[in-house]
Amino acid sequence: MRLLQATESEMEQRDAPSESVSTVEGAEPLGDSSRSWVTASASGSATPRASGEDKGYRSPRPILAIFNETESFEEQLDETEEWHDSLDLQTNDLEESHFLGSSAMQDLTLLMDTTQAQTTADSTNSPFRQVSKDPRTHVFFVKSPAFVYGKGMTGSATIFERVCSMLGTGWPEALMQKFIQVTLPAFPILNTMRLIAACNSQREAGPLPHALLCGIMGHSIEYEPAVKHLFKGIWKEVVAAEDEEYRQPRLQTLQLAIISLTTRPSQAHAVNAMSLARSVSIAHMIGLHLDCSDWRLPRWERSVRKRVWWALLIMDKWIAMIHGRPSLIQKINRSVPLPTLDDTDWGEFSSTQPEEDSLAEDSMASFIGHCEIALVIENMLDKFYSQEAQRRTSAATAEDLRQLSSELDALQARTPTRLRVNARMESATIVAPGILCFQLTFLGVRVLVARLYFTSHQEHGQITGAEAQSIDVALKLCEDFVAFMEVLRPERDYNSFWLPHCSFLISTCLGLLLRIAVRVHVQQNRQSDLRSAYIPKLESWPIRSLSLVNRLVTNLRQAGSVYAWELAETAMTRGDDLLRSCASVLPSLATLVGHETHQMAQAVPGNGFSNFGQLFGETPLFAGDWSWALNLGGDHGSFGGLNG
Repeated sequence: MRLLQATESEMEQRDAPSESVSTVEGAEPLGDSSRSWVTASASGSATPRASGEDKGYRSPRPILAIFNETESFEEQLDETEEWHDSLDLQTNDLEESHFLGSSAMQDLTLLMDTTQAQTTADSTNSPFRQVSKDPRTHVFFVKSPAFVYGKGMTGSATIFERVCSMLGTGWPEALMQKFIQVTLPAFPILNTMRLIAACNSQREAGPLPHALLCGIMGHSIEYEPAVKHLFKGIWKEVVAAEDEEYRQPRLQTLQLAIISLTTRPSQAHAVNAMSLARSVSIAHMIGLHLDCSDWRLPRWERSVRKRVWWALLIMDKWIAMIHGRPSLIQKINRSVPLPTLDDTDWGEFSSTQPEEDSLAEDSMASFIGHCEIALVIENMLDKFYSQEAQRRTSAATAEDLRQLSSELDALQARTPTRLRVNARMESATIVAPGILCFQLTFLGVRVLVARLYFTSHQEHGQITGAEAQSIDVALKLCEDFVAFMEVLRPERDYNSFWLPHCSFLISTCLGLLLRIAVRVHVQQNRQSDLRSAYIPKLESWPIRSLSLVNRLVTNLRQAGSVYAWELAETAMTRGDDLLRSCASVLPSLATLVGHETHQMAQAVPGNGFSNFGQLFGETPLFAGDWSWALNLGGDHGSFGGLNG
């Protein structure tokens, strides 16, 4: 299967010492700082690189640097890098490598203090491989017999043939191309050149990854309406191929699992949860949780290991948030720094067209943004949804809310121009894969924070000043989210790259608007108990919230029925349940309950974008006096409803 034109010489130059890389036609030397905007610091934050001549590329700028980042330093690319064997490609039907931690290797590290023992460990026949360049840091992988149960690669090859037969002539390659063009730039869990080379049966790239190719084709069906009807049958085969892969854990196993977890529609929640658990275990088994920046491995493998780890962490945090279950990856047991633009494939084999390089940079920037957002979600899970958080006092929770909002404000202020929502709306040019998903995710996290502020007051009998301000803020953030949904262009944007958690964020915005409407409706019968200053607000809030509900639902139903946008269909699966549950309290929702086809046919999304230009401006998320946030709980009791 020839997907793109990749030659064997390109693969050899890619893995060879860097002095030979510059000989590839159209490529720039690895040390050219103009090809990389940011580099990893010792603390794992992102810092700007010095810019050389203006070669048609944008000026370097920081990408969503971590809140309260420490001072960092430039790390120049090493043009004299030594040749190292791949750790992942050593796995075969007879042997596989597993990472062993310090508790298991204490006796061996004692022996490693002698020169003779070190020489033995570095020899070809040694069962151990020390990959760390630092002699003071022992990172050992042990070679073990590969007990492959089942049919292994033979079984995967058979499944691959069935999948290709089910799709028909031309479709396997078309779906592979779609994956390389849309998904892989936005979620770069594979090395593009090595994938193409493996498909072209070129040496040095490893055997044809049959199971991985099955997953790629199944994942990409969502992009092609002509073969969507085959998804169910194809996906059964993909699950079977994935199960074969778990019999011999390696990097490819995780790549396939992540492809499975990011495939839509994503409704097999039990299967996904078990796949995630197995994937995290495999990641630990092959040492993916460790910083491999200085390991004796090929450059491409170090980069892929880092990107796969962060992709897995992203999925872990969002699955935990969506289902309200504990996260499987913890801070204390990982040391992998954030990826930077140095961790891309196109940095070594650049395109001859600057426009393509710019899109690749934007897509990688969006992936780095997802990594940053995953850290915010991790803090949210730890501080508000963990069992420990449920036992904390209201004062501690109020401080956590303030810190969470500050982190999101700092992340928002550092967002590059090309990733900002208002910049995208002002441009008619092609949007790089991944940017829309990042923008929707960022807006959705703002809604999650607003939900925390609002639901923290649910147990109060009347609306307090703090709750009144939280409602105002929540309505503004929900309006931004709804406006973003309305300006998406169906013909172009709906078929772009979207992660499964996006549908959860859409239904969460709808749920928050309904929470506000119900809360205010109940309070309208108690106006005598309220301060007079709140009464005008009490009259405007229902109008604003229900108007946003109507706009969002109308837009989603049109997107689902007219354009078959799976993201909207999945969001409304939960959204319809929310509407039905509130219809008895809010009679005005009666016209939205169910699927009124006549409304969907004449629905036209409004622009709702008059104030959208300031969405990512200098104004903080919660500007002004912080006393209302610091006094949450206060004399009115402890927090309640934080799981809402």
